[in-house]
Formats: sequence, structure tokens, C-alpha cells
Amino acid sequence: MSDPFVVVQEDVVSAFEQARTLLASWQALERKARSPQEENEFQYVTDELYSALKAVGGDLDDLQETIDVARAAPGDYGLTGAQVAERQAFVSAKRKGVEDMRRALERPRRKVEIHVERSGETRVERNAEFDGHQLQHQMVLEQQDQQLDSMLSTVRNLHGIAGTMNAELDTHAILLDEVDTLVDRTQSRLDSARRRVDRFLRDKSNRSIYTVLILFAVILVLLALIIFT
Repeated sequence: MSDPFVVVQEDVVSAFEQARTLLASWQALERKARSPQEENEFQYVTDELYSALKAVGGDLDDLQETIDVARAAPGDYGLTGAQVAERQAFVSAKRKGVEDMRRALERPRRKVEIHVERSGETRVERNAEFDGHQLQHQMVLEQQDQQLDSMLSTVRNLHGIAGTMNAELDTHAILLDEVDTLVDRTQSRLDSARRRVDRFLRDKSNRSIYTVLILFAVILVLLALIIFT
């Protein structure tokens, strides 16, 4: 079975690159004078970029939780300390990239001139062109939503695997405690049985000695009777 962390890592890389593409589009629109239509597109790209950064940040938080769990006992999850450190470096680097893009969005925006629309352009034409751009962006958004849903599903599976492994470790600990208790009880019973056997052997040995003495005394009495009669 593939490592869930690696699967999520690949999805995060893909989403991060899409966010960088959105940032490039945002910067291109931000630097130039914009028409009212381009101003609407600029605002749309801004909102999309904020949403993408928020989603990537949430995924990085989920990955950080799994790293924190694995760091306590990497061997339990088939990892080495170096692999855990490598995963931590990936999350830290992507988190820094997200913060850099967010700071670029939040810096003071320079004022730009908005071109006056051509007098011959009708409202219907403007709306039709804007609807075309909006439809294109909507298709991109739906594709991103599908990818985010896939990433969330994988992260949930990762959480489920981590929870199952923790539950199995707890179960193993309980079984070990029960085995220790059973061993202690068995040892106690063996000690008790050994003491009983020792006591039985001592009692049997004493009875044998008494029997020999009595027989010896009887023989002496019989010999005395034979001699003196």
C-alpha cells in the first residue's frame, strides 16, 4: 500500500503550483491599468487565490499533525528520524511559500487607472464577454474543487490509519499487561505447588523413619522373648 503522506504530499505540491499560477495572473492584473471588466476579473482572481491558499494551509496543518504523531515513535510507523525530518522540511517550506504569497496579496496595492469603456460597447456585449470569462473561471474552480475533495479524502484516510495504528498499539499494551498478570499468577501457583511437594516429601520421609524404628523395636522384643523363654 502506498504511503498516504506521499499521496497527500503530491496533491499539496499540485495545489501549491496552481496557487502560484493564480498569483502570477493576479500580479499581472495588479500592475497594469484595468478596465471595469478587468477590475472584476482582478477581484475574482484575488478571491480564488485567497481560497486556494486557505485550502493549502489547511492541508499543511493536517500533515503537520501526522508528523507530530510519527515523531514520538517513528519506528512504529515504519519511518526513520531522517524521514520524519524530511517531511517536516517539506511542510515548513510550503508553509513559508503560502505565507509569502499571502503577504504579496496583503501588501498595499498601487492605484491604477481604470480605462473608460468605448462608447459604442453596449451593456449586453459587456455582460456576454464577462459571462464567458466567468464561465471559464468557474470551470477552473470546479476542477480545483475536485482536486481539493480528493486531497481531503486522502487526508481523512491518513487520519484514519493513524487512529487505527494508535488503537492497535493500545490493544497490544493491554495484552502485554494481561500476559504479565497471567505469568505472575502462574509463577505464584508453581511456587505454592513446589512448597506442597516439599512438605509432602518431608512428611513421607519422617513416616518412613518412624515405621523402621517401630519394626526394629518389635523385632528386638520378639528376639528377647525367644531368648528368655
